[in-house]
Amino acid sequence: MLLTICWYSVSWATEWSVEHENVLSIRYGGIWQQDQYLTPLLYSGQHIGLSNEWWQRFQQDSTQHWLHLGQMHVTGGMAYSERMNNLLYSIGLQGGWGALYTWQWNDLGLQALVGPYLDLELWGKLQASNVNKPYSMDLAANIYAMGGLSWAFRAKKTSYRLRYLARFNLLGMDYLPDYWHSYFEMGEGVLGDFRCAGLWNHRHLKHELTLDMQFKRSTWRVGIAHEYLEYGTRTMMFSRETVSAILGCVWQYKVNPAKSFVAW
Repeated sequence: MLLTICWYSVSWATEWSVEHENVLSIRYGGIWQQDQYLTPLLYSGQHIGLSNEWWQRFQQDSTQHWLHLGQMHVTGGMAYSERMNNLLYSIGLQGGWGALYTWQWNDLGLQALVGPYLDLELWGKLQASNVNKPYSMDLAANIYAMGGLSWAFRAKKTSYRLRYLARFNLLGMDYLPDYWHSYFEMGEGVLGDFRCAGLWNHRHLKHELTLDMQFKRSTWRVGIAHEYLEYGTRTMMFSRETVSAILGCVWQYKVNPAKSFVAW
């Protein structure tokens, strides 16, 4: 019995997970926002953010065609009104997970990806100098259609991967507070409604073009990303657009599930 337990322990320790790919990046660029609850004016400025994403094939997928993607983004922004007489601070939290089916042409280094993606977003906005309507927020959960193309190629002692990835919302829910109430009345409770959201009343597009450069001891990413959001009602609209430069690092690794901080 003791020998059996030891044999299973050794067997488990040699079973490594499938390869993970993790990307940690900094994003910086321009931001344009319009929130008709706060003001009819367009605000423009800069934003900076920290992003992490991870790619991994499904552990039990014998076809080797499915992989999944997870993402987390934290963004802070500062924008001025057109008249430069007011300032809008913003902080955004975005996260999601998706599954992708891949077609691969290894001889050409090409890969096509298609699949669903679940996205959650909370984007808070704070107006600097208006005490009657100081804050607003974007809150939504949506299912997106996601797709992309990837091309990998070699050079002398290096390799490269050019990837385009895009996603846009199909169906979900967003939150529209009852902004016609005063700020003091909003303090009595959360006033507003969740509603069904889709392309007819909530349009959200995210896409990016990245270049991963793999050297002998490190892998780096550069790229550009664009995001556009527009939603609301006939009487009040909200929109946000960002353009970002991307600089990051890429790690590829495997996990040993039996590895412990304590020696066996």
